[in-house]
Amino acid sequence: MEVDSSLRERQKTRRRADILAAGKSLFSRQGYSATSMNAIAQTAEVGIATVYNYFGTKGSLLAEILRSDFDLLFERGEALLAQGPEEPDAGVLALIEIYQQFQDHWQPRHMLIAVVGPGLSAEPALDELARDAEGRLMRQLVALLARYQRAGKVRADIDITDAALIVFYIFNQHFIEYVSQETVKFPAMKAAMDRQIRFIVSAIRQA
Repeated sequence: MEVDSSLRERQKTRRRADILAAGKSLFSRQGYSATSMNAIAQTAEVGIATVYNYFGTKGSLLAEILRSDFDLLFERGEALLAQGPEEPDAGVLALIEIYQQFQDHWQPRHMLIAVVGPGLSAEPALDELARDAEGRLMRQLVALLARYQRAGKVRADIDITDAALIVFYIFNQHFIEYVSQETVKFPAMKAAMDRQIRFIVSAIRQA
């Protein structure tokens, strides 16, 4: 019985991994709307009922795929918090740069729009993922600016949470404009965003 149980668990794990791999491949090539659960099931070589049994909805499946990417970015952010650039502007821009790697991986803009912010997706699972991502990025920005404040490189009278929120708004607004407007090109978007973030950080630096 124990052998049978172990085999079933390995089979479940393998099927789940196959479904995730199939979904990631199809979503990245075809986009969210053009990818059906049936196509995912066929690519993963499982029944359509199996896909729904494991993930429930297409949005939940995409959220699970994206979560692993976000988790990797958050880990890189934590590493930067532990040992990052000495100057505040370089540190903040380096942290933002980590999160820009997400859009490099999911380059089709129609894939990015679903997860750039709470309320932009009709899928609850994607909405929840976006809220979680926002919260974790904000906490990292606060922690990073607090570190610079303790080091005497950010003014002591500055509210760190307010400063982090302004930086986040700049990043989020530019990101939304980029993924929702075809006329916005990435180099121009990044240059404007970096310039505005540098302006904010320079305003809170210790003279």
